[in-house]
Amino acid sequence: MGALIGRTGTLALTICSALAAQAVAAATPTVLHISSHLPKTAKASLDGKPAVAAPGYGSTNTPAAAGHHTLKIVTATGAAYQAALELKPAQLMTWKGRGYWCVNLLEHSFEVYSAEDCQEEVSDAG
Repeated sequence: MGALIGRTGTLALTICSALAAQAVAAATPTVLHISSHLPKTAKASLDGKPAVAAPGYGSTNTPAAAGHHTLKIVTATGAAYQAALELKPAQLMTWKGRGYWCVNLLEHSFEVYSAEDCQEEVSDAG
């Protein structure tokens, strides 16, 4: 009987540890890091929310969650474009207690960074 209780206790402890790890991961704030290689400030809107300013040759963050999104960009020259953006949990880069997905703004499109490129971009931005 004691061995059964010991195994049950160990199983319960393992389950509790796994659930706690999931809760911590779920509680990590996640953002879309928008890097701009444009010379002037552009406006970026995720899913029709109020636009954030992405400074020329700079970057900004906006709250984002995993899933399917639409990113709309309006450049300082008035060029506007939008495209679907799939933010996948497996591509999330975590740094200093925050999760990041990264995109790079170009004049007529944006590119999605790999987790490795995102790590470099975010850590360089400070």
